[in-house]
Formats: sequence, structure tokens, C-alpha cells
Amino acid sequence: MKIKDLTIEEKAEFRRELPKFDSFLKENLKHLATTSLSLYTRTLAYISVINNLQKLNTKDICICLTTKALTNSNLNHIIGNEKTTNNNKNIRLSAFKNMVEIYKSDIKKEISSVAYNSIMEKLGKRGCKIRQNILKDRQNKEIFTNPITNLNWDELQSLNKEYLKKFKEIQNQYIKHNEIPDYMFLRDCLVCNLYVNNTYKHKSLDFNVILRNEYKSLYLHIGETQPPTTSKNYLWVKLESNDSKIIINKNKTTGGLKRCISNNIGHTKLIPQKDQKVFPLNKEITKIILFIQQIFNERKDKPFIKSNNRVSNYTSSTWSKMLTRVFKNIDSKISSTLIRKIYYHKIQEENYNINEKQLIYEMSDFSLTNSIFEKVKQADNIVEEKDTKSYVEENLKLILSCPTLKGEKEIQFL
Repeated sequence: MKIKDLTIEEKAEFRRELPKFDSFLKENLKHLATTSLSLYTRTLAYISVINNLQKLNTKDICICLTTKALTNSNLNHIIGNEKTTNNNKNIRLSAFKNMVEIYKSDIKKEISSVAYNSIMEKLGKRGCKIRQNILKDRQNKEIFTNPITNLNWDELQSLNKEYLKKFKEIQNQYIKHNEIPDYMFLRDCLVCNLYVNNTYKHKSLDFNVILRNEYKSLYLHIGETQPPTTSKNYLWVKLESNDSKIIINKNKTTGGLKRCISNNIGHTKLIPQKDQKVFPLNKEITKIILFIQQIFNERKDKPFIKSNNRVSNYTSSTWSKMLTRVFKNIDSKISSTLIRKIYYHKIQEENYNINEKQLIYEMSDFSLTNSIFEKVKQADNIVEEKDTKSYVEENLKLILSCPTLKGEKEIQFL
């Protein structure tokens, strides 16, 4: 059942529950993003209504749901039945688990300490199984579409060369005839270069910096002084030193908190992410940025890359549509995720050692250890997961024991 399947009376109850859970979550989960708070608010309000608990306060709702969960092996009263998608099950379980953690002391007092540990372990195991199913669904979908077999990194490079060739022609036309260029083409050229041509050389190693969709919210900062440390991300162009950078203060892996597995099964903990990440920005891309700024004098208080009307900022949806157009000659369903996968596929085919691969992955804001942890997510049961964690720990020791890699990470990049 979904919210749309509720009766008229239940939908009215659902709307009345929203303010209660909104204030509860904002007070207790201040580290969460607004979108996550909104999602959990709606989820807990829905769970409250379908269990007919809307007359209770949040603490009593948590106690009732926990008591029932301890005797209900399938947890259907929280995650739904077999018709509920795995993604929705995961969201509902996560929302309830956050609630249980908030009322930890109350559960121990009104039920027992054993009950709290039992429910956390039960939620952890069920959550692990649900996430395994999500991964399997995703893998089956990828195998069905199988985009990487049809695309390779060289095709993306060829497309970018076409953009650069036309860009140089436009530059010459502007210099000779003062002909104002088309903003949309310059924007598309910049975006293509950011994804497939932000090359960087470190010692004897050439690699690319490929981020996700952070490019849509980068502000332009020109000068030798570092951009302010805020929640904004920057294209930092240094005219004197020619050592330009991309500064990331806030994204999926930076400037927030992340939930990690605790030592106890089913328990998790929050740890801070890195405050800032710095990535190289090569001279070729810097030239495109400065040319656009020279022609259109973009405002510094708005993200540098604009939509077609040059007023609106990009949303995730409109950015995805723009990427489809930029790379339409390559594939009709291109995305930042697919571009990154094509690049990773290329890396796997190269004869790089583990230090070099880790360095390359970090320049794409992706850790080599993530691919190791995929084995944990894909474990078929908890026993297998424990064995796999031992394998993960051994690989992590191998990665972290390399003094060259650690030094390069600390000095050069982070």
C-alpha cells in the first residue's frame, strides 16, 4: 500500500500527522538534509496511520511499533508486504530505525535493554537483506540495458575534440569580427570538457577528474586568494599561478555526516565527512570558463553554468536533460553515472597498481574501498557477510599501509 491507496479519511489523518513528525525529526535529526527530513516525515506519518496510532505521541508510537516488531518476524506493519518495492521498504525501515535510536533510553526503560539490542539487530539484518535485493535489482537492470558494452572512453574523447575544434573557431570569429557566440554551445562545450577532458598529470600518471552533478552548482571565483569556506562549491581560477582548482565544500561525500556500521550487529554510528575536497582544473577548461565570463560577464552570486534562458539554475532533472543533449551523438541515455562507469571500465582494463587506481578513483570522488565493500552489500546472509568483512579489512590494510599513497593523499589532494 502507498499513500495514494489510503482512504479519504486516512489521507486526512496522514496530513494531520505530518506536523507532529516534522517537528519531532527537526528537533532530533538536525544533521539530516531537508529532503531526507521531508521523506522521513511522510514515511513515519504513513506508518502511524496504517497502524492506527495517530492519536499517540511519537514516543508511544515508537514503543508500540517496537513491541509489535519484536514478535512479528516479517515486519510488515513497518515495511509493507511483498508488493512493496525494495526501495520503499528500505526507506520505511530507515525512518523507523532512526526513531528507535532517538528513543533508545525509553525503550530500555519501558521494555528492556535486551529488547533494544534485539530490535536493532533485527532491523540491521533485515535492512542488509533489503539492500542486497536493491543491488540485485540494479545489477539485473544494468545487465538488461548493458550500456557499457556499446560505449568506450575513446568515443567520448572524440566528441570532445569536435567541441574544442568548434570552440577555437568561435574564438577566432570573436577576435577577428567581434561576433558574439552562442551561449548554449559554449555552455555545452564547457560541460563536455568538465566530464571527459579535465585531465591531470601526476608524475608519470595521467588521469581524469570526473565528478557527479556538482558542476551544476559551481560558483566562479577568480584570484589567488582561496574561496570562502561555506556550503558553496567553486571553480577557482588562478590567473597568476595557472593552478586552478575545483573546490567542493558540500556534496554527497563532503561537508556532512555519514552513517557507518558499528561494532555491534544492527547498530550504526554517525561520523563527520571531510570538510573540503580540492580537485585539479586544467588550463584548457580554464580558457573556456574565462572566455564565457569575458563575453557574458556572469554574476558571481549565482552558479556559473546557466540554463538556456541564462536566468534559471539547474535542477537535477534539467541537468540530466542537458547532459543528454550534450552527448546525444554518443548515446541517447547518457548520464554522469554512465560517464563515470565508462571511465572506471577503462581503468580496470589498464595495468595500474593499487596505489595508482586509488589515486585515480579519488580524483573522481570515488574510493577504491567502495568496490571492495560492494562484496559486503552482496553477501547472501549474515554469516557470509562476516566472512566478507574479514576480506575487506585485509584489503583496507593493504591500501592504507602504502606510505607513498598516504603521503600523496595528505599533501597533494586532500
